[in-house]
Amino acid sequence: MKLLIVSHGEFCNGILDSYQMIAGENKNIVAVSLTDAGIQDFVERLTDQLAKFASDEVLILTDIKGGTPYNEAYKYYLSNDKRVRVVAGMNLPMVIELGLSLSNSSLTALEELAIEQGRKGITGLLEEENVEEELEF
Repeated sequence: MKLLIVSHGEFCNGILDSYQMIAGENKNIVAVSLTDAGIQDFVERLTDQLAKFASDEVLILTDIKGGTPYNEAYKYYLSNDKRVRVVAGMNLPMVIELGLSLSNSSLTALEELAIEQGRKGITGLLEEENVEEELEF
């Protein structure tokens, strides 16, 4: 099982760097960024990386739905839907949970985990008294 994270700019590289700081290196997670070199350069690097994963199941995380990284990942999914899934809206809690679950989860389970953890990773401070109860000193 492989996890491919793609984004506009250096976001995917930064999130991978943060993952590695927290959870350690994981050779099954790779980042491909859309840079100022342009869309064609991104497509070539994405295609090259996906060719390396041709015999693996792959979950592709993207930054935003409808952007070039998502659109290109989705195009690949359309011709490889048995072994590829795409989830948009990646965040660090999502990547951490997925990275720690790659070796013991199915592709469908990872896709569901990505969505669940992505949502759980978004919180806010709604009531001051709840915050005080949650803080540990």
